[in-house]
Amino acid sequence: MSDPGSPPPAAEVATACLQPDEADLFIPRSERAFARRAYRTVAPLARSLLKVVAVLAILTLGRSTLADQYHVPTGSMWPTIAPGDRILVDKSAYGLRVPLLDGYVLERSGPRAGDVVLFADPRGGPTLLVKRVIALPGQTVMLRAGVLYVDGAAQPIEQREDGTRVEVLGGVAHAAGEPDLAAFGPVVVPADHLFVMGDNRAASLDSRAMGAVPRELLRGRVLRVVYHHDGAGFDLSRSLLSVD
Repeated sequence: MSDPGSPPPAAEVATACLQPDEADLFIPRSERAFARRAYRTVAPLARSLLKVVAVLAILTLGRSTLADQYHVPTGSMWPTIAPGDRILVDKSAYGLRVPLLDGYVLERSGPRAGDVVLFADPRGGPTLLVKRVIALPGQTVMLRAGVLYVDGAAQPIEQREDGTRVEVLGGVAHAAGEPDLAAFGPVVVPADHLFVMGDNRAASLDSRAMGAVPRELLRGRVLRVVYHHDGAGFDLSRSLLSVD
């Protein structure tokens, strides 16, 4: 038996160290097991949540700066784009924009006459509009008897045997809808603006009424029709049509 005043034997000290509940030096086994189970349960959920957040951020950034799809409800661009078409827009065609803002991070050249573009309504409305670029800054535009003149030069219109009409604009041919026989112009396109019109000019609200469009309002170039859906259902014949 040891002397009460002498140090405890080494065996007693070792026994105390092996009793964490009494020594209060370690977390009890039951709590460690619970923590491990909680970690195994929560960690995968947290990782999955982070992945979802990352994907949503990438998609949001991509839709703001790279490409997106839009539904076209009107016939102002018929027959190139029909009511019910869903179109794919290259939002980086003329520059990379700051997401949710109007400014460009990197501005590119263009657009060119003949491009079909998506732009914000210059009158301040919330709806994005789709039209064809007719003339660039400094050019003069007028209409006479359904014929478009740019800088005094008539843009040729060909009537084909099947009844379709084709207009050549900026050296590029595109399908033409119903002509507007009302006279318009001449007007000069201001600097940093674009004159736009619908291909179906008899039923198009465009720069003839709302004025030239500031370039900063461009949202991208229309590439193709993704698919068509209206009250009659899907029209697969219009799927993946290129927009020229």
